[in-house]
Amino acid sequence: MKFSRFFHAQAKTPRQLPLGRPSRRGALTVEVAICLPILITFLFACYEIAHANMLMHATESAAYEAARIGIVPGAKPDKIRNAAAFVLNSVGVRNFTLTMTPDPITTKTNSVKIVILVPFRGNTSVSQMFVRDPTFRGQCELTRETL
Repeated sequence: MKFSRFFHAQAKTPRQLPLGRPSRRGALTVEVAICLPILITFLFACYEIAHANMLMHATESAAYEAARIGIVPGAKPDKIRNAAAFVLNSVGVRNFTLTMTPDPITTKTNSVKIVILVPFRGNTSVSQMFVRDPTFRGQCELTRETL
């Protein structure tokens, strides 16, 4: 019978407040309801800015890697495109446009210029409805190696 007093339900009484102070019941709920959407929006914005930064740097890196393949004697356009695709696919880029100048690389070619365009709208998931259509441009021009 000693433990029966611990299990006995006690009637809860309302908290006594000093005179003149209003009750703050529900204040935390209202504060969370106001602040949580702002916090979540801020977190998604940070994620999208970081993703855009990653796409920008990957585009530049892919242009450089493709140009490195293009300056080697006997380079084929398919190998150049595959080098760029390897870098861009590693960061999740689904579609891109590669322009090579001059298009057929010959033995008399002095330099190779690669331009890669990556549309932001087709390579992200969250902000497709918020972004008009920026395109990231990666460009690299390297002097051709000779034998």
